[in-house]
Amino acid sequence: MAVIWNHTLRKSIGIVISISKAVDIVVGFGVCPDTSDPKLVKIIVDEITSMWEVDAFTLNTRVWKIVYTSVPFKWGEFSWLQVFVIGVIYFHAYDSICLFDDGGRSNFVISFDLKSEKFGEVCLPERLVHAPLLRETKVNESLGLLEYFDEGEMSLCGVWTRKDGANKSFTKIYTIKVECKSLYGRVLGFRNNGEVVMELDDDNYEKARIEVYEPLSGHINGVGINGKRLTFSARSYMETLLLLNETDSIIH
Repeated sequence: MAVIWNHTLRKSIGIVISISKAVDIVVGFGVCPDTSDPKLVKIIVDEITSMWEVDAFTLNTRVWKIVYTSVPFKWGEFSWLQVFVIGVIYFHAYDSICLFDDGGRSNFVISFDLKSEKFGEVCLPERLVHAPLLRETKVNESLGLLEYFDEGEMSLCGVWTRKDGANKSFTKIYTIKVECKSLYGRVLGFRNNGEVVMELDDDNYEKARIEVYEPLSGHINGVGINGKRLTFSARSYMETLLLLNETDSIIH
């Protein structure tokens, strides 16, 4: 079940996501820019036939509808990561068959436009196609990519971003560097002032803390938030006065 929840107004709607057969499924969420209507996108991949079915749910109609049945892209596996940027949901996937000498997989990024309900594929630099560990993110209202790698005892994360629009090229804007601590998958998000929010392990590797990285100086500062390692999560948000007509309801 997915729950659309406006915690300020204390109203929520639960949407049942049914699965009737052995499939891979990934669900995306965003808001259509023209109608301001929240929308869920469910991508179902049949494990036997590799065929796709794509269903969309809009809060206004409160029903699921099939918007696509085919194989729009080469076969790959979703990493379950997604980013929503200005009316488009981006899904990270990788070729599960094509392996490189270093064990890395061929990365690609699929886009789904909430207005036109059409798919596209993001053009990646060759370096990022071959990156052993790639993650999506959102940087200053633009699509960003995080390239994790190591150099000796230094753990690094290259931050790539592009301007909005199709076929725009990605540019590396800086590299985060942390010594003697793993950065893999630990960049949680970006503040409006450009600072990087990340999770770093304590020395005993059982707990972790939130740290803030300043790209210009390279300094890392704590914010006093501690917890169990690998449990932190952060997402960007948009303030809204969306009124949900039903409270605590469930839609099938």
